[in-house]
Amino acid sequence: MHSQSDSHTSTATRFRFTLALLACATAWCGSARAAPMACAELEQLKLPQTTVQSALEVPAGPLPSGTPVPTFPPNTPATRLPAFCKVKAVVAPSIGFELWMPFTGWNGRFEGVGNHGFAGTLDYGDMAWQLARGYAVASTDTGHAGNDPLPWMQNPQQLADYGYRAVHEMTVNAKTLVNAFYDRAAHHAYWNGCSTGGKQALTEAQRYPADYDGISVGDANFDQIGNRAQYVWNGQATFANPATRLSSAQLSLVNKAVLKACDALDGVTDNSIEDPRRCGFDPAVLQCQSGQDAAACLSGEQVGALKKLYAGPRNPRTGEEIYPGLTPGSELGWGGVVNGPNIYATADQFFKYMVFKRPDWDWRSYDFDADWVTSRTGFDRILNATDPDLRAFAQRGGKLFQYHGWKDTVHPAMRSVGYYESVLSALDARGDREQAIARTQKFYRLFMVPGSNGCASTGDLPDVFDPMDTLTRWVEKGTAPERVLVTHKTRGAVDRTRPLCAYPKVAVYDGSGSSDEAKNFRCQAPVS
Repeated sequence: MHSQSDSHTSTATRFRFTLALLACATAWCGSARAAPMACAELEQLKLPQTTVQSALEVPAGPLPSGTPVPTFPPNTPATRLPAFCKVKAVVAPSIGFELWMPFTGWNGRFEGVGNHGFAGTLDYGDMAWQLARGYAVASTDTGHAGNDPLPWMQNPQQLADYGYRAVHEMTVNAKTLVNAFYDRAAHHAYWNGCSTGGKQALTEAQRYPADYDGISVGDANFDQIGNRAQYVWNGQATFANPATRLSSAQLSLVNKAVLKACDALDGVTDNSIEDPRRCGFDPAVLQCQSGQDAAACLSGEQVGALKKLYAGPRNPRTGEEIYPGLTPGSELGWGGVVNGPNIYATADQFFKYMVFKRPDWDWRSYDFDADWVTSRTGFDRILNATDPDLRAFAQRGGKLFQYHGWKDTVHPAMRSVGYYESVLSALDARGDREQAIARTQKFYRLFMVPGSNGCASTGDLPDVFDPMDTLTRWVEKGTAPERVLVTHKTRGAVDRTRPLCAYPKVAVYDGSGSSDEAKNFRCQAPVS
């Protein structure tokens, strides 16, 4: 194991190591080996198009003040960090990344950690948690530092870096640095990302199938253009018109009606809908009737708005779906969707600065026919990760573990279901669904989380689990996940558990025993 006592290797050793790296890059590395490099010496390592700006020894200790909380399941903050080598580097022209490598206790694995939104910052909270668990871990700013939309949103190179190139370049360089520091390669490489990080996960599997052995895909915003069009649609349907606004009290009214109609479909009433696709709730049941108390019903305009939110954006001319709608049962999380006064910043910036290049662009004017075509032209292949062809990743032996919260209102869950279905179709064009499922589940499994409202989910339903534990068992021991246990804690003690089932199966209550215990649920095919 590498330690600080490794002191200094000689200039000749560094030269030998650099030659060995170059040899590997030209495919004749064979058994070339060199002594491990001390942390500070990594600054001298020559990497293609990459400059190591600093390599510093960070002593063990508590988390630095201001470290953000983790944003991925299990959303557990590290309390203390081991001593580690902190490498800062930049890939030309402007992809910044950091790699943290523990001096002792390295588990032999490399992990790339994803971003959120338009990135621009490193994910220190999740890096800290994974470092504390023994991973060598890296994160990138994806080619632009900070949150300002300009100038990078109008720079073709930086768009490509954000869209797909940055994570790949970070990964290749980080692996080389890990090899140099420990004098051995990581025995496995993993990706862990949620939201934009989930999109980056699918980009890696689709474009660079050799980068990672195991990929965790959380609540992925992999159809970024459709997702941002949906934000516009939601705004136009609700707060663009005072008559269609929905208050918090009205959303609570809707949620109660939805649960009354659909909660018990899985055999237990628990304020959760196991499979919202079976929920046939019709908002028209809430429309005010003559003489009814207005506090207990909705206007016709509000019912119409609700139908649009559940349906999602559609092309007004063809009726074609642009993006799925919000999920029945998620209504209590719609505040950001219906309150206004503006649409989500990521959508506003995308259309203003990338698509139309007009800072005065107004989302109320968006046309879901002509403007939708404009939005995709030139950006689809850069920003989206919707290609269903994962054969190269599968053939290499990679494993893809995807999860999505049914209550996510930022990235509606049906988009992940739709992607999984597209992979099934791509693997078996003859239409044999059962055969396609069997083939797909050898390398790719999807788990829908009824109690989760997103990456940093909080609530009174079981939604806590560690995707990396499940993924490493699958990759390294061949234990494919059939059920994943999710938990809920009250004052630190687990008081509720449930199983997540590999899609398309769902969890169904056995009818006896406590519904707060996962053992009393079975996974079965959904009832049509």
